[in-house]
Amino acid sequence: MRLLTVSGVGHGVAQGTQASSEGKTISPAWGKAREGGSELYLPRDRRAAQRGPAARSPVFYNPAMALSRDLTIAVVAAFAEERGHPLRAWDALSATGVRAVRLLRETRAMGEILCTELHPEALQLLRANARDWGGDAMVVEARDARSPPPQGPFDLVDLDPYGTPAPFLEAALRSLSPGGLLAVTATDMAVLAGPERSACERRYGARPLRTYLCREAGLRILLGAVRREALRWGLRADPILSYAHDYYVRAFLRILPARGEDPLPLRSIPFEGYEGPPLPSSARGGPLWTGPLCDERFLEGVKPAGTSADLQGATRLLEILREESGVHALFHYEMGEEAKRLHLSEPPSRGAVLEALRASGWKSARTHVTPSGWRTEAPPPEVARILKGLDRR
Repeated sequence: MRLLTVSGVGHGVAQGTQASSEGKTISPAWGKAREGGSELYLPRDRRAAQRGPAARSPVFYNPAMALSRDLTIAVVAAFAEERGHPLRAWDALSATGVRAVRLLRETRAMGEILCTELHPEALQLLRANARDWGGDAMVVEARDARSPPPQGPFDLVDLDPYGTPAPFLEAALRSLSPGGLLAVTATDMAVLAGPERSACERRYGARPLRTYLCREAGLRILLGAVRREALRWGLRADPILSYAHDYYVRAFLRILPARGEDPLPLRSIPFEGYEGPPLPSSARGGPLWTGPLCDERFLEGVKPAGTSADLQGATRLLEILREESGVHALFHYEMGEEAKRLHLSEPPSRGAVLEALRASGWKSARTHVTPSGWRTEAPPPEVARILKGLDRR
């Protein structure tokens, strides 16, 4: 694993950098840093180096999202190869510009990236990073991301806000060319997957599912919200890779013109005929996306870059997503929940469960959502039968 180094925040790089490689003055609040295969300037503020959604620093940067940026590089590289030409992109909430710098320096996928930001301190740092690390292909503007920029349409729009992407979805969707890629992150998991039901209804038009399935449901609520917003503009949004990790959800969706016959796999849980993992009688959630989380064919071409900040983590996550995408089932099972529900004396290992399910002819796979979970096309009574059989051995 290649560790991030930032001067002034306890990562071992000498403090006091005040000039770029070209001798141009930079702020003493910044330090020369490395993430993955790229150098750039990042804030020295210690709040910016905390893991998770801590109190926001004047110029926001979160090293815990390096894996997310690793995955973005892999997905964008595969998407550009599919498109057959360098991409024009809009990094709508650019902050430090770390994603744009890495895309330009660690892939051959990019033609030009428009980086927009409104915070004055962030703009200053963003411009320095564009000047010294991004080159002519990294264009910086002070712009509100709630309005489409005149430079569009773009092949790629990336929304990675501090919190919810909801206010920016319309502008992002309207700025994409047909077949373009929308990358979107949400970190407001207390809303998507937690107790803040009214906020979820306001932001995403859905109710969070308050069970152990809440994180996957939160991802599916985000996908559903994007899908509904796309339909308002005569578009459809098809997920090609989406996942829940740590304290956030992240999705990549191909945006195409809508067809009259396009189905809308958005439903509230539980629905008539629901055959997923058993739910408490009071559990209600959605409407949410009930279709595939990933495009199995697209995933085959997604490879982590050798410059990844966390190559092992990116490789493992992609391996599980590829395995999981071959199992067409809504929601995953979790060993602790099933052991409690079925009163098992000793929960079997996930490996033993998968082996038994597959031996019985059911497509089954690990899930990326939880280390003790699995996804299967077996109906709940069959899952219960197999688990009880393993418990009697």
